Amino acid sequence: MARNPGTVVDLSGAEIIDNHLHGFRIEDLLAQDPRDFETRLNLLGTLFSDSTLTREAGREDPSLWRQARRMTESTVYSLAARRWLAERLGCEATAEGVAAAREKAFRADPVGYIRALLDDAGVAGLLVDDGFPLPRVPSEEFRAAVGGTPVHRVARIETMIVDARDEAKDLAALEDAFEAEMDRAAGDPTTVAFKSIIAYRTGLDVQPVTSREAAAAYERWRADGWKESRDHAKPVRDFLLYRAAEAARRNDRPLHVHTGNGDPDIVLSRARPHDLLPFLKEHLAQPIVLIHTGFPWTDVAAYIASSLPNVYLDLSVLIPWASLGIEQLLTVLLGTAPAGKLLYASDEASEPEVIWIAARMARRAMERALGDAVERDFITVREAEELGRGILSGNSRRLHGIEG
Repeated sequence: MARNPGTVVDLSGAEIIDNHLHGFRIEDLLAQDPRDFETRLNLLGTLFSDSTLTREAGREDPSLWRQARRMTESTVYSLAARRWLAERLGCEATAEGVAAAREKAFRADPVGYIRALLDDAGVAGLLVDDGFPLPRVPSEEFRAAVGGTPVHRVARIETMIVDARDEAKDLAALEDAFEAEMDRAAGDPTTVAFKSIIAYRTGLDVQPVTSREAAAAYERWRADGWKESRDHAKPVRDFLLYRAAEAARRNDRPLHVHTGNGDPDIVLSRARPHDLLPFLKEHLAQPIVLIHTGFPWTDVAAYIASSLPNVYLDLSVLIPWASLGIEQLLTVLLGTAPAGKLLYASDEASEPEVIWIAARMARRAMERALGDAVERDFITVREAEELGRGILSGNSRRLHGIEG
């Protein structure tokens, strides 16, 4: 990894631990239409690709994908990715040229191709949210797909709830099955954290719920066909998130919580990091990671992390999708929250190249943001590089107990 020209801070040799991404299967990647590869790399393409998730969400209208494809040509992230991949693949920097060269290189040796990308980016570990895609990609299977790069499981609690609720005769049975599954996941040596996407289901405005209230809501929820209503589902999900925090603490695991940005199904008015503040204040001793740093409310998330001792910020979504704006957002975060609470991540959920592109963007933006802090006499070069190495890998290693 070459040094970013013109900066005083050098993070070119710093390793990367990707704190949040999603698994994939080689056969699924090979089944994709190579002509749409470039669009699948960007956020719009990820959200509106022809996937099971998209079809289930009612976004199967082919005109939506055509519009996403048209917008690729005017997306800064996509243009940067095209040029960087063209340089790496030794081809013409056009959508057609990159797609063809990538298809040839990938089909020749998929695992070797992916491992070379990760090695070039200095990726030393991957924390994988196992809630997407489904069925779950086991850690060992994904480790084989990425050529042996260490894979660490982040077990999603909503999947556990769905697996348990249909068989549970009442809330007590659901609670027992849910907590048993959390303990079982913690017994998996690859599991380093638990994660919740309650923001997608009933919102981050989580409230304390008594067992009696949750039991009554559970009966109404089941009678309502498991619809994600605020009247029936929310009391049960809020109740179980409290149980999840207790289980995470009992098993000495951080709890990751999705905040802010999501696909078009999310209700942003209930996904803000400040909505979760009461819950965070009730769990001051439990390490909790705000996945996506509450983007676009990153300044609010930074304030919360600066105020509560065990709240951490995962930088995925703003990296890589903010592209040109990453540096500005990093400056706000670095100026507000302790750098020891910032965790690099890519949120890859489509193509393995996203891991490489995000790492490249993040390393360069971080060098510039930290370099600016040096030039403005806030920190020294040595301090800047130490902070940068922590954000890229060291902080996540310490938080999740990942050995170096």
